[in-house]
Amino acid sequence: MSDGNNGNFSRSRRGIYHTARRKIYPGGGSELLVCNRPVFREKGWEAREESAPKRGKAQSAEPEQPQQPKAAADTERAARRAAAAVRDLALCNDFRWFVTLTLDSARIDRYDIKTITKRLNTWLDNQVRRAGLRYVLVPERHQDGAIHYHGFVNDVSGFISSGTWSVPERKKPVKPRSAAQRREWAAREDCHEVYNWENWTFGFSTAIELYGDYHSAVAYVCKYVRKQTAEGKIGGRWYYSGGELRRPQVELLDLGVYDMIDAGAYRFEVPEAGLVFGIRRE
Repeated sequence: MSDGNNGNFSRSRRGIYHTARRKIYPGGGSELLVCNRPVFREKGWEAREESAPKRGKAQSAEPEQPQQPKAAADTERAARRAAAAVRDLALCNDFRWFVTLTLDSARIDRYDIKTITKRLNTWLDNQVRRAGLRYVLVPERHQDGAIHYHGFVNDVSGFISSGTWSVPERKKPVKPRSAAQRREWAAREDCHEVYNWENWTFGFSTAIELYGDYHSAVAYVCKYVRKQTAEGKIGGRWYYSGGELRRPQVELLDLGVYDMIDAGAYRFEVPEAGLVFGIRRE
């Protein structure tokens, strides 16, 4: 039977798993992640289990490893994967706006996550079909348990000036006292006009055009994903994304993690799984 790369046949586990994964982003950026074990699986293959050696009567089975508490570790790993997915989407797409979407209790129950999720999905789907929306949004709870969202959207219609500005010396957006002050803020690199997204019908919205170090803005949104690890996914979703989104090109390699770490890559571990990783971003 052929062992070709058409995805129709099985291959051994050793043949379809690799120790390194490189993601290549539009514009030339990349991320290389290397592990001490082959954990990155090629797409299109069904793993074939290797035959285990038969044991004679004189041989004793290896002792079972003690079971480790899995819930917290699994949640943390899932959050890391979700944050990485959000990062990939943000780096592969030309988003224009950073938005915060809140809910008005007069329009929707701010605490009923099932109702919120259902209506949000319908609204997002309509915006994708009618306006060409592309987005990635991360849910967060207020201190009182109500839901709101942070994230990125592309250059679509419906953004109008709120008349307020984000000014470093003020905690909340403020209105300029005069036309002269508005011109002063407009000339400063650390002041930014705040917009509202009039298409958002469930409450209040703020939007600021993305500026400065885009990677810092991406990290800011990703932190909201990892913030959920204490309670798990909000409404069963780490994040929401949709529209015609691009994703990074991925290639699998076989590299040594310790060589990469010695060369300056950032090291992190997953002790419960016995995994050591090195990561380098360029």
